[in-house]
Amino acid sequence: MLALHERPNARNALRVLALLTSSLPGSSAFSQWREKSALPRGQATHRKVMTKGLPWVMGCRWRYSMQPLPFTLRQLEVFSALCATHSFRLTADRLRISQASVSNQVKTLEEQLGVRLFHRVSGKRPMLTAEGLAFLQDLDAFDAAARALAAHRKLGDRADERAYFRIRIGETIMDRFVRPKLDRFLIENPGIVLEFDTQPPSNKTGADVEKAGFDFALVHLRDDYPLNPIFRKIALLSGGIYGHRKFAEARKLPLQTDYVSDLPFILPREGSEQEREVYLALRRVGITPRKIISHTPYFDVIASMLGQGLGVASFAEVVLPPSLREAVILLYPLNNWRLSFYRRHSGKDDKVDRVEEFLLTSLLADPDYPTLAIFDSTYA
Repeated sequence: MLALHERPNARNALRVLALLTSSLPGSSAFSQWREKSALPRGQATHRKVMTKGLPWVMGCRWRYSMQPLPFTLRQLEVFSALCATHSFRLTADRLRISQASVSNQVKTLEEQLGVRLFHRVSGKRPMLTAEGLAFLQDLDAFDAAARALAAHRKLGDRADERAYFRIRIGETIMDRFVRPKLDRFLIENPGIVLEFDTQPPSNKTGADVEKAGFDFALVHLRDDYPLNPIFRKIALLSGGIYGHRKFAEARKLPLQTDYVSDLPFILPREGSEQEREVYLALRRVGITPRKIISHTPYFDVIASMLGQGLGVASFAEVVLPPSLREAVILLYPLNNWRLSFYRRHSGKDDKVDRVEEFLLTSLLADPDYPTLAIFDSTYA
């Protein structure tokens, strides 16, 4: 029996749990009976003591006795994540389990419920059935009720918990600015575990970050594209076509587009989204590269090749290490870049706040991080 005191949110939560789980296939969920009929005659005083503080439902006080449910909380977590990602791989990454485990959890849940929750066809994304959609809608009420009950936990209990955060981060940001400072942060914050996923810049990052369930994202995005509303615009950086200053000898900057088109270009990986975006940006200003000398996805390699005077490339100035910024210059300005930040947790949380501060100060407090403007008043 679960005894409740006079707390409205707890009473409402339990009612929702009772109504929801009693409607699930094969589940008796909560058995309920009147306290009045359950007590022997002559024990009115005892009856009043037992019923004090219990919620009124249907005109009388009820007592709830929890019975086994046809699911586990882990199965519900996997089901909810799969509904959000529509991908067994992304769900596995999000929950840090194998794809086989995701599949088995869903299959077991369906067997226990006696209904099919997803249409699964090889090579296609799993789609909810009518029963699956109804179950998902009821799960929202279940989740709200569970959170209301969990809110009774003492806040102090969280102090010693280990907190895990998944972070989508740009390669240059990680390699040049975050990793060199990571050891000190982890030593000072032993209760925080950070898992990084490094990716080249892409304007599809916003949708991907939300779908994959990342806790944070810190990336450079082109300023000529609309910013996904989940991101905060932190700073603005210079971007364009960079190359060794020898290409600008006896010429006025910025260089003429016809001349730039004849320079040896180094491009991102062939066939990649990044390559397509570079071509699109060049085409907008009338530049058509006529000589491609190399493709590589590694920006540090591109920067090194530019330092040796081997070619030119389009990217953000931040890619250039300070040691090359004298020899490698901006030959033709294109689109600038935004430092963009995403934080999934909107509420106040000490550990979440510490991770955010670490990520942003790793760049904005570093004198080698070149910005045209900083928009976040905390770091301006």
